[in-house]
Amino acid sequence: MKVVCFFVFILSFGLLENPVYAGNWELSLGLSYNRTNYSATNYSWMRRYGMSLGYNFSNQSEIEFSFQDVIDRTYIQGYEDTTLNDRIWGFNWNQYFLGRNAPVQPYTKLGAGQLNRNATGSYASGVSTTPQIDSLTIIVGVGMRIYLTKTFAIRGEVTSYLTGNTLSEYINSHKDNLAATIGISLFF
Repeated sequence: MKVVCFFVFILSFGLLENPVYAGNWELSLGLSYNRTNYSATNYSWMRRYGMSLGYNFSNQSEIEFSFQDVIDRTYIQGYEDTTLNDRIWGFNWNQYFLGRNAPVQPYTKLGAGQLNRNATGSYASGVSTTPQIDSLTIIVGVGMRIYLTKTFAIRGEVTSYLTGNTLSEYINSHKDNLAATIGISLFF
């Protein structure tokens, strides 16, 4: 009940704001990549890309549908040979601290989604990865848009996908699925 009251409060706060930009759509694309070479044959890399479509209810409030695809590959000879492929679908509320007239616009994100993970590989102990995980997730994040024009912005975001079966598992999982992305946003 408290969660429902919180969302009603946030929604009513967003709808009472100055509606100058109400009705605008935002299409965002983002990506990140990192690689670590431990030796000539041992490595770890992660590739993440995503997109979202948001609808601005007001100058500072937006609902967003998002999708991310992640591949995490690790090969350490004699220890680990794993590939994880995550797909995360989300429905989020983004609350901006400054209006669209500000050249820099920080924001927070709160939502819910579905995390689907396919895994292959094994560890030196002979234990195989869990082949598939399908889990509901709570999405939390912070980000910033930097406007270059009124219809184009650079966007950076740090997001965590919380998973678990109990409240303490959800809270403690914030660092397990933490991601940073950079991308662009187009407004129409």
